[in-house]
Amino acid sequence: MDDKAGEADEELTDDQKEEKQHAEFVRMADQSLDRFRDTHSEPQQQFIVDAFVETGEIPTGEAFGIEEVEALVVVAAFEQHLERNVLQQHGLTLETYFEHVDDADYPALRKAAAKGEWHVFHGHAQAIAAARKAGTAFTD
Repeated sequence: MDDKAGEADEELTDDQKEEKQHAEFVRMADQSLDRFRDTHSEPQQQFIVDAFVETGEIPTGEAFGIEEVEALVVVAAFEQHLERNVLQQHGLTLETYFEHVDDADYPALRKAAAKGEWHVFHGHAQAIAAARKAGTAFTD
């Protein structure tokens, strides 16, 4: 069966392979988030989200009930979602977007990501893209 799956993957275009890989990554992140919601009380969830918003890192370890690999997958999934579903629409990558983000704005942006408020990023990315096009964008 693995041989058939491998052969089927070889027949996919690069875009299809990337999409398949992305879908699997999203599935793993969703699984980690579901486990997090199922195993942590509301106050525990809020504490961990607040720590992520403040520091940019999800607390891991036995005390927090979160494995490091799960945290890495979830953060990477957020980044992939941001780039694929928001920034690309405005001609930006994560790298070009963050060239124009002030460090002081990171907590607010992490909070928006944690809440799934992607409209915040759309508005921000649109303004950055317009400023880049006009030549008035600033960089750090």
